[in-house]
Amino acid sequence: MTDLALATSIPPVMRRPGPGGEDAGPGWRAACAASWTAPGWRVLTVNPAAEIATLDLPAGIEPIPAEPGVAEAFGRPGTWVSDALAQALATGAPVVGIVNADIRLDLSAAQRAALVERARDRILACNRMEIDHPSQAEGPFYRYGYDLVLMPRHLAAAIDMRGFALGVPWWDYWILLDALMQGIPVEVVQCAAIRHLSHSAAWQRPAWLGALRGMMAHVVPRRAALSRLGMGSVAEAVVDLLAAVAAAPEESYPLDQLAETAGTRFGIEVVRLAERNAWTME
Repeated sequence: MTDLALATSIPPVMRRPGPGGEDAGPGWRAACAASWTAPGWRVLTVNPAAEIATLDLPAGIEPIPAEPGVAEAFGRPGTWVSDALAQALATGAPVVGIVNADIRLDLSAAQRAALVERARDRILACNRMEIDHPSQAEGPFYRYGYDLVLMPRHLAAAIDMRGFALGVPWWDYWILLDALMQGIPVEVVQCAAIRHLSHSAAWQRPAWLGALRGMMAHVVPRRAALSRLGMGSVAEAVVDLLAAVAAAPEESYPLDQLAETAGTRFGIEVVRLAERNAWTME
């Protein structure tokens, strides 16, 4: 029986700095992939067709060809979040989710069961614990991103993820914001068993700004619903500024710099909003 269908997109190559200067990426990628499968957990990797033949997948991970268009939108091959969620929904699992490909799940059977049970009627957004080497046992939690997101299938079908891609910022924030504007319960979970090997930031500014403009295109028609969340006057002003900047992409400099600062602040406001319901899993 499948309790959870988990979708991801494993990259053909992953590079991470090792303690002696060696590349720890291949080992970390393999360890992450091996950590996702468990009884009742079905795992799918949704990749561009050209990538699938290059993947060395452990048993239990199913490769699925991705819909095209991400490279044209963001400058590199990838997978639409809407596609990944649709593939998870197609399994018929009662709970579905997304996990980033560089996350290792050191979850016990009891922790897995508790997460699935909690996600049967709400969206769970999990913070990761940062570690500097694979054997590290403790580290700080990273609040400003959600690398494992779980939800019941009927709520997943209600979230509009058009235009967001895995590996490009903002998709995780938008899942939570869209849900909250619809009145869907959202909880943030911190769990030391959800681990990420630290590395330098890999996001590219044009893709970051492009995805932010895409999110504003979703937000603007629902401005009244956003106001009802009570984010505060600063957040409301930032949203209006971002909406205006997003509407004039041809203006470029210095509006791109303004959007970067305002977007960062808006992200902080979304985190604050989501953390109104937060807890730690032991």
